[in-house]
Order: sequence, then C-alpha cells, then structure tokens
Amino acid sequence: MPAKSDRLLSELLAALRRRTALMRNVAYDTRRFLRAAYLGDARSRESRKAQIHLQAHFLEHGLSLRAPRPGFGRDRAAELCAATEHYIADYGVDASAEIAVKALAAYAAFNAESGGAIGALAGTIAALGTRIERARAELLGGTEEVTAEGIRQQAAMDFLRFMEARHSVRNYADRPVERDAIERAVRAAQQTPSSCNRQTCRAYVFTAKDDIARVLAFQQGHRGFGDQLGGLAVVTSDLRHWNAVGERYQGWIDGGMFAMTLALALHAEGLGACMLNWSTTADIDRAMRAFVGIPDEELVITMIGFGHMPERFKVPRSQRKPLDEVLRLAPPLPGRANG
Repeated sequence: MPAKSDRLLSELLAALRRRTALMRNVAYDTRRFLRAAYLGDARSRESRKAQIHLQAHFLEHGLSLRAPRPGFGRDRAAELCAATEHYIADYGVDASAEIAVKALAAYAAFNAESGGAIGALAGTIAALGTRIERARAELLGGTEEVTAEGIRQQAAMDFLRFMEARHSVRNYADRPVERDAIERAVRAAQQTPSSCNRQTCRAYVFTAKDDIARVLAFQQGHRGFGDQLGGLAVVTSDLRHWNAVGERYQGWIDGGMFAMTLALALHAEGLGACMLNWSTTADIDRAMRAFVGIPDEELVITMIGFGHMPERFKVPRSQRKPLDEVLRLAPPLPGRANG
C-alpha cells in the first residue's frame, strides 16, 4: 500500500507541475499581447502603421464591391486622413503613409465621378496627396480591374499534383541557396491574405552554415538533417498590429498562413523545405528571440529549414486520411428543409 500511495502522490505532483507550467506559459503569452497590442489608442509607430492599413483596407473593400454607395465611409475616410497626417508629422512619409494616401485618392476619385458628397474631405485628401509627390510608383492604393479569365490564365496549373509533389524534405545537397530564389519565395509569401491587410509577418532568413547551426540550437526537431540545410527561416507576426480582445490569436493565424505560403513558394522554386515547429516554453522563446534580435512584440510562429535537394532520396510516406474523414460537404443546419 505505501508504494501505491507514493506512486499516486508522485503522479499528482507531476500533474500539478504540468498544469503550473502551462499556466505560467499562458501568462507569458497574455502579458506580451497586452504589452504590444493597442486595445486603446495606437501609440507605437508599428501600431499606428497597422491602424492606417486597417482603415485604408476598409475604403478599398468598399470600393471593390459591385455597386459602392456614393459617399460611403466618409467618417472612416476622415479618420484615415487625420491618422495619416499625424503619422507623417511624426515619422515622415514611408510606404504605409503612401499606400494610405493613394487609397484615399482612389476614394476621392470615385466620389467625384459618382457624385458622392464628401465636402471638404476632398480638399483634405488632395492636400495629403501633395505630401507624397515623390511617391514610389510600385506602391498603389484603391482597386484594380481584373478578369476571371486573366486570373485563370496566370494561375493555370494542376494544384493537386503540385501539392502531392510537396514533401517535408530531410535530405539536402551541399549547395548554397541563391538569394534570388529566397527573395522570390518571400515575395510570394507576401501575397498571403492577412487580417484587414495588416501584413504583420516577417521572415528572418539565414544561409551561412554557422548561423543556421547557432539558431537551430534552440529548436528540437532537426536531428539527422539540420546540418545539411542551405537556409533557415524564422517566421514571426507582430503583435502591435492587433487592437481587439477577439484578435488575441490572430497573430498565430496570419503567421501560420504566411509560413505555409512561404513553404509552398520554396517548393515552387525547386527547393526542399521542412517545417520546424516552435512548440516551446517561455524561457527558450525568450532566449532565442534575444539571440536573433527579434523584438518582444513579435511572436515566433515557426522555423522553416530549406535547401537544394539531392537527385534521389527518401521521404516519409505520411499517408493522408481518406477524404470522407476530412470533408463535410453541405452538413445539415437547424431549420433547413430536407431534400
């Protein structure tokens, strides 16, 4: 009996330690969100960038609808004007300011053509436009006309075959990864949808063998192939872009989508890639971010190892479940007539 009692006590204490560790790590995540997110006024530069991207997206969303109502969103446009003016006064003109002003210009042009009554706001927007006279041509705002056929032509590929050819690669050739391939992959990842176009994600990419090894030392899950990698990406999402309690998990969502697009983009460049999870504790997360120079305001979402593949190698089969275990097509809803 004493031995059984000791075992039960030991199990209870182990369970208590696990729960305590869980709560400590949840508190770590919560504190960081509260420090970085702007649940009231946007104060940091990054939060103010997020604010104007959010407001500009509202206008662009409205302009892209089938029949926008003339004069829609006048109050939101006025808020964006004020926020952009204050931002430029404090930080000067940068990409976020230019994009906001160009979205406002498109909004003003729509209302001028459709007879929308926006009053003095048109003059305010025009005055803002003079602040970006040397704007970069590649930074655009408003909407663009596309065609379904044009999208189909540019996107023409057998995506199922593309995905079925994707594997988590753990064998790599000893060849450096070209900078151009990395830049193309990250540019592709930038096309990932993000909440209200706030674009919170960054990729910290290392290609020197010594740098890769030193950063990988914080991650557990690369045994047997980490030393072969030609590149390592650390994907993050900036907490300063979120402004509501309901967005407390949004960094993980946006960051996860960005990371997946980046992995697929590396695949499209003919490179192998493998997701390296960041399921870790607060102390390791804190140490790795300090080592790499990732600010406290950024969530580390995952790492991605990548590189050139050898001509022949093995991968885990990773058999997928039957489709009927995953797809729930037209599930019944309450109150809907049968048949």
